[in-house]
Amino acid sequence: MKKTEKTRILLTTFIILTLASIITVYAVHQTPTQETTTNTLCTYRSTATYDYIATLEPNTIYNNKTTLEPDEGTLYTKITKQINITLTYTFYASLPTDASITYSLTQTLKTPAWSYQINETTPTTTNQKLIRITIPPVNKAELETIKRQIETDTGTSSTTYTLEITPTFTIEANTTAGPIQQTFTPTLTLNFQRTNQGDIITIEELLQTQSGAITDNQTITRQDVINQRNASYILVATSLTGLGFSTYFYIKTKPKIEEIPLDKLIAPYKDLIIEAQTTPKTPPEATTINVETIQELARTAEILAKPIILTREPKPTLTIIDQNTIYQHKP
Repeated sequence: MKKTEKTRILLTTFIILTLASIITVYAVHQTPTQETTTNTLCTYRSTATYDYIATLEPNTIYNNKTTLEPDEGTLYTKITKQINITLTYTFYASLPTDASITYSLTQTLKTPAWSYQINETTPTTTNQKLIRITIPPVNKAELETIKRQIETDTGTSSTTYTLEITPTFTIEANTTAGPIQQTFTPTLTLNFQRTNQGDIITIEELLQTQSGAITDNQTITRQDVINQRNASYILVATSLTGLGFSTYFYIKTKPKIEEIPLDKLIAPYKDLIIEAQTTPKTPPEATTINVETIQELARTAEILAKPIILTREPKPTLTIIDQNTIYQHKP
């Protein structure tokens, strides 16, 4: 195998190696050197469970039944006299806690046009994690009276309205994993509305929960990724060094193309060539055709029966002028 061929193979090998090493550097940098993990130290949860008993007017649809509880039937507005609601709140934590819970409650009457707060309790603080609250009874007649008064004041009218019962629980607790702070507002919504079932009352969100956790974030340095990156840097440095040396050797061993002297090049065609000191003038509208080889230019001169004009300055040029067509070759 010739020396030139060996250096070409060597150069090709290092080009491929360099490209592969660059791709490797890119690939290993897609994985971060640090990784954050989250450990859960303590979980906690607030739960609100509502229950109700609706007192009914004398009725036919329920055979004069006097009360309805959840899932026992539809609450029809016209036969519902009062709704007695209770709320059971519980706080749970996966670690022992010393908890302080402050709670209060508001009731707000709303229509699409206005809202009016009809009740608000003062905050109460307790250490108990199980709290039972008896909510003031929801009296339909009283709500209708307030609604009519406000609609008279505002000049509005609505066939639907809602009552929002909003307790607020503020929990502050201490655990071995750290402090807990949570605010829980399990809103109960009573909708008084007209539907295709008639005038009914719907009660939404009887069970509500809110969870949280105390966590600890740990950052780990990935030594394996750092080692991969360092190895990729060494690979790039090695391949670039090899590429530089192989390129140098390839250039040194590459055979040089010897230039043929002009006089020797044109010697076979000296009968067709005349030499001029300056470049011949050509018409502005002339078309120039560049001829690849002196052999083709000589054949053109013989066909056209035109001489080949040689000018040596500023660069050797062989020219045939055939009216508005110029044939040129620059050896």
